Amino acid sequence: MLVSHFHDDHVCGIPVLQRLHGTECWGAENFAELLEHPEAHTFPCNWPEPISVSRKLALDQPFVWEEYTFHLNPMSGHTRFAALIGFEADGKRFAHTGDQYFFEKGVDSFEQNQRSQNHMFRNGALLDGYEQSGRWMLEWRPDVVLQGHQPAMFTDEHFFRHIAEWTNDYAGLARQAMPLGDNEIHFNLDSWGGWIWPYRIVQDTLDPFIVRVTVRNPMPTSSEHLVRLVGPDGWESETKTLSAIGRQEASCDLSMRPSSPCRGQPIALELTVDGRPFGQVAEALVSAGPSPEP
Repeated sequence: MLVSHFHDDHVCGIPVLQRLHGTECWGAENFAELLEHPEAHTFPCNWPEPISVSRKLALDQPFVWEEYTFHLNPMSGHTRFAALIGFEADGKRFAHTGDQYFFEKGVDSFEQNQRSQNHMFRNGALLDGYEQSGRWMLEWRPDVVLQGHQPAMFTDEHFFRHIAEWTNDYAGLARQAMPLGDNEIHFNLDSWGGWIWPYRIVQDTLDPFIVRVTVRNPMPTSSEHLVRLVGPDGWESETKTLSAIGRQEASCDLSMRPSSPCRGQPIALELTVDGRPFGQVAEALVSAGPSPEP
């Protein structure tokens, strides 16, 4: 089973195949952990049952299965946790685009067809998401395009015209609705200031725990990011400073020590950029200490 992205309607049958037939699941490295550890994140459209990923595939590095060679390319738009899949069979080029491209009037003709917008902002949507996938599609120029919810598309020049125009559709609509100017302060199209991994921390003790935090630079230029975990009064937390170039992300480990037993206690990631406070930009839930007596 080769997976295009992590959404539940595309992966929910994999555990059954694995239990009944020993099927291997191969997934791109940019979302394999989401499949294996659904409890560790809070991105929508998540299948709650852990899926074992036998092979984590690097992006932009070809790999072989039997007589077929596949290559994966990153994409964002429908979700950043996805991969375009390209391969050749019977002398034709194929591409699997997940849920990135849909048409309003079916797939029999593209000349008078209309592009269907299918955006999932909370699943990771970046302003250049369709530019990224469109550049790959126009270079690879597949003869046949497969995807999640419509029949196979047999491409022609009208199809590729749509692909080229999709970039302007996506970025243009976003810029009309949001302050996403090149010189403006913003957290990109999906408005993520950051996130904490894992999202759920569960331990039987009150020992310190460590999480991985990721923050995004909302500035167009390189900036210093002060990050710290915020919890209830009495909880000890760590503070660090990260550097990130304009619009890019930076990550580090932070530790925290609970002061008393808790169940589902929210904690937050606080972000300050070049001395400018952006508040609490992400949350996680902590259950620590012995369970209460029944």
